[in-house]
Amino acid sequence: MAKSDNAKVWAELWKTSVKKPDKEADRMQAVRWNQRSDHFGKHREEDKGRQQKKVADVLAILKDAGFKPKGATVLDIGCGPGALSVPLAKAGAKVTAFDIASGMLDRLKETVKDEKLDITTIEGSWYTADIDKLKFRKKFDLVLASMTPAVRDLETFDRMMACSKKYCYYSNFIKRDMGGKAHMEIHKILCETTGAKECAPVSHEHLHGQKDHDHGPAGHEKGPGPGLVYPFMYLYTLGYQPVIRMSHVKRVNERDWEEAADRTIEGLEKKKPLSDDTKKKLRDYYKSASKGGKFRSESETYSGMMVWKLKN
Repeated sequence: MAKSDNAKVWAELWKTSVKKPDKEADRMQAVRWNQRSDHFGKHREEDKGRQQKKVADVLAILKDAGFKPKGATVLDIGCGPGALSVPLAKAGAKVTAFDIASGMLDRLKETVKDEKLDITTIEGSWYTADIDKLKFRKKFDLVLASMTPAVRDLETFDRMMACSKKYCYYSNFIKRDMGGKAHMEIHKILCETTGAKECAPVSHEHLHGQKDHDHGPAGHEKGPGPGLVYPFMYLYTLGYQPVIRMSHVKRVNERDWEEAADRTIEGLEKKKPLSDDTKKKLRDYYKSASKGGKFRSESETYSGMMVWKLKN
């Protein structure tokens, strides 16, 4: 089978695995990320070193692939508050930061103003972006899509690549275990008290009080974007051999059981009100699962990032 045939087969598999977003999904993404904009990316003191390492790792893989930021034009899709836009601008790049959430961009604009950085912000949805009207086609030396649900299917991935004249960077999850036994127990309580048809999945945010991405392995709204597998295999069947790096992070979170229960209830009620019976059962679970008044939860993630140079 020829490379082009392999690519068509993989592209079709990718397409059939993803639920295509509609205008309502677009609107909800904007609402959800605006709600998170005040605190998203504001790391606790103990997490700052980890975040600095993440940024350093991204800059390192870009360097290994041959990208030089000084004087380069960069498009950062799903930029958020500027975790990558800011360091790339500080390194001398001219950055266009694109995001669906005005709240995220407002935070970035404050940083741009305070630090006098060369960053242009654009609010919009990558699901429906017209790159020709935006004059993005083959405009940038580097296009980034870092852990973002904005690039969630073949169409949005191809659109990302079409904006680059040199390099592309993409990162996403490979596997996630965001709570183990606690997830299962809470899910069971919800099913028992609300009925299986109304039983909602429990997110990382509910258990750990941290904000999570709404993208999953096959690009579904409730489950992680395309992950890394689909994009990597698609590139491979097209004849690309991206520079790739994998990482594994395991975290342990411990807090007072009452605080942990309240955080979970608060997170769940953002989607749907809970009955008093459900709240009581959740609090009873957290109390019984705690030791010395402390509730302990674990999360484990495998993720990857890759950089490739576009064919001329």
